[in-house]
Amino acid sequence: MFYVDSVKTILPGIILEHITGIGLAYWIMSDGSLQNDFKSMILHTQSFTKAENDILSAELNIKFGLHSRVIPHKGIYWVILIPSSDAALLYELISPHMIPHFKYKVPVL
Repeated sequence: MFYVDSVKTILPGIILEHITGIGLAYWIMSDGSLQNDFKSMILHTQSFTKAENDILSAELNIKFGLHSRVIPHKGIYWVILIPSSDAALLYELISPHMIPHFKYKVPVL
């Protein structure tokens, strides 16, 4: 789904049409990092352009009611931040699907 003619890319609708709460949990287990406040989450989407990250962030917000935004990371990359104000919602969406080994990535309420 992320490759078009062997090139990694994001097409509009990818999250809206294909990602569920389970999918979001798996995404976080592989590419998410809970921040030092134990409430905000970074999705490490560095391999995508800012425009592609904007698509992903907007679709996360529409699909799940989040308030994510694209932020610079290390001055060279773009990542998606899910703010601490969404911790309770994110917890509700992902905690039932997280395998025990990755429970440390679930926001603390």
